[in-house]
Amino acid sequence: MIRLFPVCSLVATAAVATATPLPFPTITPSPDGARTWNIPGNPAFALPPGANAETRGDIPELTEREQGARRGTWHAVLSLDLFGTTNGEHGEVTLEAFDPADGRVIAATTASTSGVTTPAAVTIIRSSEQPGNPASNAFDGNPATMWHSSYQGEPQQPPHWIGLEFGKPREFTTLTYHPRGGGGNGTARAYRLEIRTPDAANWESVAAGEVPGRQRRDPLVITLDEPITIDAFRFVIESDHGGGFGSASQIEIPDLEFPEEKPVVASQRAWLEIPAEDLSKLTGKPLGLRATHASGSSVVIGQPQLARLHSAPTPRLFGRSNGGLGPDKLGAGLLGFDAMTEHEQYILTVMTVRDDSAAAAAGLRPGDAIIAVDGSPLARNDVAPGWWWFEHSHEARLGRAAETALADGRADLPVTILRDGKPEEIRIPLKRENPLANMIPSEDPETARMLADLIAFLERTQRDDGSWSNCGIRTTFSALALMATADDQHLPRVARAIDWAMQRYPEPENYGNLGFWAGGFIGKLYAEWHLATGDRRVAPYMIALQEWAHAGHHPSSWDVPALGHGTNDLPYDRKALVAPACHLLIAEALGMKAGMQSKIWELLAPYMELAWSNPEDGGNGTLGYNPSHKDLQEFWARSGMFAMVCHLRDDRGDMRDSMVAIMRERHPWLRNSHAYGEPGGALGLLGLNLAAPDVYREIIAQYSWWFSLAWEPGYGLRFTTPHMGAPYMGEDDLINAAYALVLQGPARTLHMTGAAEPGMWRDAYTAHSEASASE
Repeated sequence: MIRLFPVCSLVATAAVATATPLPFPTITPSPDGARTWNIPGNPAFALPPGANAETRGDIPELTEREQGARRGTWHAVLSLDLFGTTNGEHGEVTLEAFDPADGRVIAATTASTSGVTTPAAVTIIRSSEQPGNPASNAFDGNPATMWHSSYQGEPQQPPHWIGLEFGKPREFTTLTYHPRGGGGNGTARAYRLEIRTPDAANWESVAAGEVPGRQRRDPLVITLDEPITIDAFRFVIESDHGGGFGSASQIEIPDLEFPEEKPVVASQRAWLEIPAEDLSKLTGKPLGLRATHASGSSVVIGQPQLARLHSAPTPRLFGRSNGGLGPDKLGAGLLGFDAMTEHEQYILTVMTVRDDSAAAAAGLRPGDAIIAVDGSPLARNDVAPGWWWFEHSHEARLGRAAETALADGRADLPVTILRDGKPEEIRIPLKRENPLANMIPSEDPETARMLADLIAFLERTQRDDGSWSNCGIRTTFSALALMATADDQHLPRVARAIDWAMQRYPEPENYGNLGFWAGGFIGKLYAEWHLATGDRRVAPYMIALQEWAHAGHHPSSWDVPALGHGTNDLPYDRKALVAPACHLLIAEALGMKAGMQSKIWELLAPYMELAWSNPEDGGNGTLGYNPSHKDLQEFWARSGMFAMVCHLRDDRGDMRDSMVAIMRERHPWLRNSHAYGEPGGALGLLGLNLAAPDVYREIIAQYSWWFSLAWEPGYGLRFTTPHMGAPYMGEDDLINAAYALVLQGPARTLHMTGAAEPGMWRDAYTAHSEASASE
């Protein structure tokens, strides 16, 4: 368990200079030679010989949830990113944690670093910014947006400033300041222009003036008498036309470009552990951190991080079940442990180590803090969906490192842990020999091995009553996955699941308060079973579900019919939902292949079109939560399912294609489907497999790292909490079932995965029925 606390202010000092505050997290230069050295995606500065940096921050009291972790103790870890040196040569920094009350040093270490550190080409700097009006707005080319200084809480007092720093010196002559629209508060009155040259540590004022009130809405152009080579400038608003703020619509300099730069992750990191005894004494009080240039070249350091860790983390500390930012469970099946993954953290805390696992053989213990994998420090963890999660999250880092090690033919994975205050490397055996390739079982032997484990998991976890976990969702996925094998040996298991469903849900009303969701799942199973076997027993259940859903519609806020969770009135001010409708529409489209008449599509098509974010109207291409919320965050499952509907019906290809396109563009949101991250991720992939097989192949291959980490050979997949949804919908029993079906999609053995003809199990079912009757 980790808790991160921002350090309040950073102070750079030297033997002959007065300390100048450097507000956290934005770094600004100080007059003592500790220069800004912004790394792409990271504020940092270069600590020259003879200089040090100091910061102090309060350690918060334990939260109520943290107090609930009754067993074990809390300790803390301070860390500092080291990005290398300014010239690529060797440099050292001494890091000390101290008690500001008496100056007592609690822990200390010396860390070495090297390697050329290239600063960002262009970095925006500012004195402050108001959320919603960031400094980046002043450089976006859009006069309708603006930067505004912070006015929340206790407003920062003038002067306010905004500017740029350049990774390489450039000539500078002209700046144009565009005031905010209407010339409101924050518009510059008294101003000055400051520059910093490559050979100077301090800012130099090169222009100053005052804007009369009658001109406050006009652009202000400042032109120097001759070009000056600079590495930074800032426009300073000493006073404004009302309010004591700072603002700008645009700041322009000629020939300015903002190149796209990927964030850089520190190659080294310095660590300090604050023991439990010291932490208990300092909780609720300040803690100090001091970085001192020890020797060598100027060292580029980042921002310090303070984390609180628990020696025996427990699920009591989990922070979400549907959305939010954790903490969450991370299941490292290949490595044999579960960890607690936390937002914005640089440490991954081990929760459990499975007996006889690879982690146990390596000596990993619960409470160990993983700080590096394969020699590289863990990046800042982001448990929110997106490209950073996909590339750099702790889950991605472990999975990608394991795949790299397997591809290199290595037998183990080096993992660095912090134990007893000291980094220690252990080597976790890899209980596989080959990496996953393209994730298509018929073409990739390693994926075929994994799929066999998933099928075996389903075989041993079916209950005596025929269900899986006594749940319609997990039973549907499990039974369909066994059907997808096209292997007759699984027919009796699926037949038992069908019998369980008919007994559990004799009437549609038995599906419960979320009836359209549950009925939609079971409807898919009935339809595929009927198509495979010709079993007419399920036909009345399919028709009854369709009639029940059709009768359960209500007029929505848009005066077209819609469905809610079930037959009860529409939720959310009659704005309804599209996800349950998608499940029912898939079941109906499959049922039509068995001869059932279509009714729900005709009822809901207008509502679904209203919920579609049509690109021709400037939309994003997704299927929205409803017509009033067409988001780019939780779109994956509903967009994929509706693409499946369109393909099954051979209708609305424009809607299908737009949804495929946005899913391809934003696939790192696949585990963020509203209300259920899983099986939402699986459902979206199934939709892609049917509607756009090439896109499916492209995307599933990019997640070999996730499958590689989750797969415990001989067991199946280990559960990791998705961005939305589960674990309340299931853990290992859910993802093994869902992905056993997904991975068989390219085989096209079911109609929802592309089968062309019915009757796959007709003869086998006839033989099974006759044998059952004779018994």
